[in-house]
Amino acid sequence: MKVSRTPSKLKISIDGTPLKEVSEFKYLGSIFTEDERLNREIETRVEMANSVSYQLDPLLKHPNIPIETKTKLINSIFKPTLTWILTKSLERKITTCEIRCLSRAINKTRRDMIKNTTVREMVGKTPVLHYIQRQTIRWFGHLTRMAPRELAS
Repeated sequence: MKVSRTPSKLKISIDGTPLKEVSEFKYLGSIFTEDERLNREIETRVEMANSVSYQLDPLLKHPNIPIETKTKLINSIFKPTLTWILTKSLERKITTCEIRCLSRAINKTRRDMIKNTTVREMVGKTPVLHYIQRQTIRWFGHLTRMAPRELAS
């Protein structure tokens, strides 16, 4: 796969065998596309987060489980699924997914017309976007402390 903003075909071969060129490549669980955009990666992560949210649904909706326990479930299972570097439209998708999950924890739906900030206050959570920013800063700090020729892990 060639990553570029201008489309063009590459002809690469190994021992006379041409390599197949692809527009999308999955490596270590992340999706890379030839146009350098993260839309496909974020869509996949939002789908995964929605799947996690639906699997947690019985626990999040259960009235006898304390909100503190529900918050711990969301922090440890749901939030890490969404972590990435984002554009504004991708931030909106992630926030929508997050609020959907948090609303389940307090047994509310969009029809209840509760503001996102109110939903977060009821659950006692900061936005997942803040978590993503902290994780990005932590990763940057990790990279800056590394030896010059050390591989990132």
